[in-house]
Amino acid sequence: MPRFEYEAIDPDGEAQAGTIEADSRMLATVKLRERGLHLQTLKEQQVGRLATGEARVEAERSIFYPLHPVPRPQLADLYAQLAELLEAGVGIYEATESLQGRVGKRLERILVEISPKLGAGEGISENLGKYPQIFPAHVRAMLRAGETSGNLDQACAAIAEQYDQEHQLHQKLRLPKMYYGLVLIFCILVPTFPWIISRGFSWYLHQLVAVLLPIIGGLIALLLIGKVVLAIPRVKGVVDDIVFRLPFLAPFGMRGARARMLQTMYILTRSGGDLPTAVNLAGEASGVRPMAAQLRIAAAKIRERVPVAQALTDCDALSDRVKGALATAEQTGLYEEALGRLAEAAVNDRRNVINKLVTGSMLTFLIFTAVPVVIAVYIGYRAYFDAIFERAEEWMP
Repeated sequence: MPRFEYEAIDPDGEAQAGTIEADSRMLATVKLRERGLHLQTLKEQQVGRLATGEARVEAERSIFYPLHPVPRPQLADLYAQLAELLEAGVGIYEATESLQGRVGKRLERILVEISPKLGAGEGISENLGKYPQIFPAHVRAMLRAGETSGNLDQACAAIAEQYDQEHQLHQKLRLPKMYYGLVLIFCILVPTFPWIISRGFSWYLHQLVAVLLPIIGGLIALLLIGKVVLAIPRVKGVVDDIVFRLPFLAPFGMRGARARMLQTMYILTRSGGDLPTAVNLAGEASGVRPMAAQLRIAAAKIRERVPVAQALTDCDALSDRVKGALATAEQTGLYEEALGRLAEAAVNDRRNVINKLVTGSMLTFLIFTAVPVVIAVYIGYRAYFDAIFERAEEWMP
């Protein structure tokens, strides 16, 4: 039976420490509370497995994490269950304790590590910052907004919905990506294939092993390296800067950022939070560096009593509709209602743009694949006749 080390406060206010045996963390917590103890920390004793567990948790911080990320459905499920537990009145410590065993092994190891710290009163956004690959800055900003406002359940629900939509987009783009990959392999293998006619199968086999497969392997390696490099925060920031300024990419790439931004502002203002803090934290929650910088400047102006309409004048991160709604809300004082409508509209817009993005991506794939296919077929066609002419003298009577 597992043994747990605990630190607690007894009914007389005295600190207590010791060990207890229980089938699970939850049962250990129940046993300690039945003794009248106010639990501070609870940690399972791990004999012979501690080093391995720490190494596995440490692996989640590796730069190679993008090659094997935690699946989006698992992350969506984690936040959805957290939202349900918190909405039902369960504390964040008890929620993370009870979720151990209900999520994937990789997430479970992280929950095991941070649960004692949550039991000691630390914030979840702060502790998840130790795993920036799994829990990026914009997700932590939304969680911090939830902690600050007391609406952590709503923040978790918004994050769960975001991961669900990202998973839907990923699933819809999987088939075009596979098709494009197969077309590229076809374009590499086909042009030299007709030389089998004149040079034989052994020549083509050597060509395949010595030249063609290394080319395919090199392209796959470049793709994997690209995934790792693009996940580096500084590189991602540069990419965000570029996308933010390209009119044909920004309308698609910024939908999710705007939805997160407005949801964060809504979560904070509905609890009575001040607008400058909401604007500043919303910039972090957008996950886009140019947006965050613009909103940080706007928040500073609002804090200095600059009217909202004037403070947001140079903020390209917000549409004219959002700026107008916030300016009106400043006059009426109804920030919560205005931001609620804007956040809902942004979420629906993000959902609708997924279908447009999938349709546009499929057309783009077809256009880009048509060019290499035509070139490959033309080269193969020429190679076919060249191969025949190379053996023509042997075949002529």
